[in-house]
Amino acid sequence: MTANKGQSSLAAELATFAEHRDELLGRAKGKFVLIKGTDVIDVFEDRTDALVRGYREFGNHPFLVKKVAEFETPLNFTGLRIGE
Repeated sequence: MTANKGQSSLAAELATFAEHRDELLGRAKGKFVLIKGTDVIDVFEDRTDALVRGYREFGNHPFLVKKVAEFETPLNFTGLRIGE
């Protein structure tokens, strides 16, 4: 699987989040939303609870757990090459 294919596998879920973002901010700011395809499944206080529910319902198929926040903080990951 290529990196692009992996990223696009959540395209529907990310579009669903964007579509419902304002509504979610109004009722679930700071919580975690579970999204599968075009469906908002549920909202959770805890990220782990959302992940557990996602794996129970969808197994090893893609689903999205995302924090409902007004602003997103970008995360940067650096690969370290030790010993080269």
